[in-house]
Amino acid sequence: MKTRNQIIIKHYIFILFILLALSACNSHQGFESTSSGLLYKFHLQNPENQKVSKYDVVKVHMNYRTSDSVLYDGGNETIPFQINPIYDGDLMEGIMMMHLNDSATFVLNTSDFFLKMMNYEVIPEHARDVEELFFDIKLVEIRPETPALRERRVNLEKRKQEEQAKIKAWIERENITQSPTANGLYAIVMHEGDGPVASLNSKVKVHYDGKRLDGSLFDSSRKRGQPVSFMVGAGEVLAAWDEAIPGMKQGTRVRLITPSKLAYGEKSRNGIEPYTPLIFDIEIIEVK
Repeated sequence: MKTRNQIIIKHYIFILFILLALSACNSHQGFESTSSGLLYKFHLQNPENQKVSKYDVVKVHMNYRTSDSVLYDGGNETIPFQINPIYDGDLMEGIMMMHLNDSATFVLNTSDFFLKMMNYEVIPEHARDVEELFFDIKLVEIRPETPALRERRVNLEKRKQEEQAKIKAWIERENITQSPTANGLYAIVMHEGDGPVASLNSKVKVHYDGKRLDGSLFDSSRKRGQPVSFMVGAGEVLAAWDEAIPGMKQGTRVRLITPSKLAYGEKSRNGIEPYTPLIFDIEIIEVK
């Protein structure tokens, strides 16, 4: 038989659920949805003006916020970028609905925006506890893609398409039979340690060599004589390291065959071209 306190607690939980549901509904009041699930609301529309097309270079005034507080206010700052959608329902999809001088608000999942679209390794601290972001956009300029931008874009797309073929060829040449993770990472244990096991939030110290698939060295803590310390899972290192190291013991040596999405992606860094798969030979020398 339920006690009076149990009934009261369940009653308050039910009321809280209703209030949260109503709050979510109110924050989306007046919004429409695209087929991909992107929520949008236009404040000013100019259908007679030029409309944004894929690969155009646009300039916008922008802020982003929660439903009730501003997290970033661009003010009169003009933000330029090229329209090239990254995933279904991203901010680019929303801007492609706009005409010159339109203003609108789009609602995006916080994690998708920072990790997928902006290619951050972790969500910034100021937005870490926020489930969704409201982007207020005013479109102030549209220009067609320049020949130089087109050349760069085509080159990046070609490198991206060729990446998996390069990894597959290397795996076959090295007779690797191990399957990759869902993210395409190969974590090949070369030597099993017997020390403490690393987990999320463990503090570890490692030595590493970073190589291209042709074996050329581009970075090495061993060569510098300076091991690297970091907290596992905190986004302090490449995503490949955070994915591979949990569950491994102190003293383990592991080779990571790393797709670019878990390394530098489309960025150029340390002499690495965009969309370059890499090899990391890592030795876990301390786990705390």
